[in-house]
Amino acid sequence: MTALLVLVAAVVVVLEWNRRRQPGPPDRPGSRSGLPDRDRDRLLDDLRAVADRACANW
Repeated sequence: MTALLVLVAAVVVVLEWNRRRQPGPPDRPGSRSGLPDRDRDRLLDDLRAVADRACANW
């Protein structure tokens, strides 16, 4: 029983230590380095182009 408690305590300590080592959340969602998200920008441009074509066909 004691060995099980020691094992659980060791796992909790290791998990807490690992969690504290993780970096904080990024400044902006989707950007880890603070640089603009080019994939997001391309996606928005593509969606705008499709919407423009769809409106032109009305």
